[in-house]
Amino acid sequence: MKIRICLMAFVVAMFTASLTQAAEPFFSFEPADKTGRVPQSFQGWHSQFEDDNDYGESWFFLAHANDGGVLFAMLSITNLGLRTFDGRLDAQYYDADGTPYRFHKELKRDSVKALKDKMDVTVGKSRAWGGGSSYNISIDYPEFKMQMNIKNKLPSLIVGDGSVKFFKDKSSEWTLGMNVPRGTTSGKLTVKGKSFDLAGNGYHDHGWSTIKMPDIMSKWYSLRLYGEKYSIIFHQQTMSKKFGKKSHKLGVFGVDGKMIAPIRHFTFTPTEWEKHKAGYKIPLAFDVALKAGGYDVKGTVRMDTFLDAIDVLGQVSWPIRIVIKAFYSNPYMYRYVGAYELDITAPDGSKEHISGKSVIESNYF
Repeated sequence: MKIRICLMAFVVAMFTASLTQAAEPFFSFEPADKTGRVPQSFQGWHSQFEDDNDYGESWFFLAHANDGGVLFAMLSITNLGLRTFDGRLDAQYYDADGTPYRFHKELKRDSVKALKDKMDVTVGKSRAWGGGSSYNISIDYPEFKMQMNIKNKLPSLIVGDGSVKFFKDKSSEWTLGMNVPRGTTSGKLTVKGKSFDLAGNGYHDHGWSTIKMPDIMSKWYSLRLYGEKYSIIFHQQTMSKKFGKKSHKLGVFGVDGKMIAPIRHFTFTPTEWEKHKAGYKIPLAFDVALKAGGYDVKGTVRMDTFLDAIDVLGQVSWPIRIVIKAFYSNPYMYRYVGAYELDITAPDGSKEHISGKSVIESNYF
């Protein structure tokens, strides 16, 4: 009971303070002109944040299988709540018809083992490891078994030092290193007596944060579009009121397995909406445009198959959940497969039209 009362007082205080706070500065991926491969040291576990109650670190994988299935899987280490380096495993698979298969596990600190100088992290009976051009994730529970390998088709990418720093003193940070902007996946998932082939295209990133996500952003749209020739990855974020509601973007454009350019300026603008019961408007369609390396890309992406609406606080006890949602944050993740139609003009002036399926996430905090 005391914990609940303290939590209520805490979130009310944070909400009240946010009403009067002037916009704070943030500093994105400095130095802005520096890009490169993700260092091994970035991919490992950053254990220096033991005393930071806002710390969370994750290793995220996505596969868009050749048969139309979509896998999301993430291992996390976190100090949020009353935890210190506790582990978490979240995995969801949606078959070609959109049928969901979900798995969630929260584990104590003694179930977590991770290296600091390279990527090799174990959370319970799950593990993520790799480096260079090959990465792996495995989950070994009776109700959810999978192993997947992902090999780079585009090289890893880090922009600046990989971090967005917040406040004048840069005392908090959110980071992102794309170990695999686009890769070729292989592997197998077994769940509820069914087996699914994970062969297809995939994505893998790693990052950590020392500030709670609802404090820094209000929404985050992402696109992973993997055509036969072209690759487009967008991360488009709208920062929270505390940071001036500014737009923050990072993307990748690749052609024939070559990184043409990381992109900071692109169009990924919702044009149609549908309201969800949680109160959020889900984008049904986007205008897409980018210019990179002499290429000019324009077109649309439209929802084809809705996959899921995930209440991020669904695992929290209902009294605490009600208070958090009322006074602090109501995080939801919406996932769907989008059908794209793009017109591409190459540097030599030649034109082509491409179409296919992509994976879209619309996350609200």
